[in-house]
Amino acid sequence: MIGLFVSHGSPTILVEDIPWKKLMTQIGDRVRREYSPEVVITLSPHFISWNGKHLVEVQGKLECIQDYYGFPDELYKFCYSAENDVELANEIIRQGRNEGIEMEPDTSWGLDHGAWIPLSFMFPGVKVITISITDGTPEEHVALGRAISKAVSGRKAIMLGTGSPTHRLDGIYLGVKPRPSRFDQILIELLKEKRIDELMTLPRRKEWIEAQPEGLLNPLYAVLGFSNPSEVEVLGYDVPWGGVSMLAALFK
Repeated sequence: MIGLFVSHGSPTILVEDIPWKKLMTQIGDRVRREYSPEVVITLSPHFISWNGKHLVEVQGKLECIQDYYGFPDELYKFCYSAENDVELANEIIRQGRNEGIEMEPDTSWGLDHGAWIPLSFMFPGVKVITISITDGTPEEHVALGRAISKAVSGRKAIMLGTGSPTHRLDGIYLGVKPRPSRFDQILIELLKEKRIDELMTLPRRKEWIEAQPEGLLNPLYAVLGFSNPSEVEVLGYDVPWGGVSMLAALFK
């Protein structure tokens, strides 16, 4: 199974000239060339359910949600929607429940900016399934990823998790100089060396508290469960804004 973790960044990325946009396009081109995905299962840190149940969208089309406020008007000219793979979405629910994971069909969400921004650059025109994270543990999300991998067995499916490893928005507001956080350095080292057990214990480290990772890094943990990686390739890292970092990694 192939998994990706690619940070989506601030919505201002849509109008800013930063290298990350080119990197997302390059990653998408590579993955489509090498793996020809028919569907992308997406987990965004902005689609989170607080009742412990993972929601799976089952409507025919996943509409774009511009879930950001107070930004320049030009940002609201951008939007991206995608066709859902409803049959596979329902199979994921069935398999998840068989694995003891609480999952429910839902039609109230779509593609928030954490999903549609990278999808629009990387996988335009490819079907998408979107599933909520919860505020649960890394272990819970690894189990979620494993259940999803069983449900999509035999399909050309990949998983895309998004979010920022360091997500200190106060750094942007206070004009903090962009620089790599200690948490990011630890995370990248563990990924490169495939030290999965230590990745699971990151929430107990003081560097985690300082970094405030977006979505508790649960999209990344789901990708780890989905891909069960024997190979991890860090494709990119950047800190374009003070307090917010960007990471891209491929798992296979």
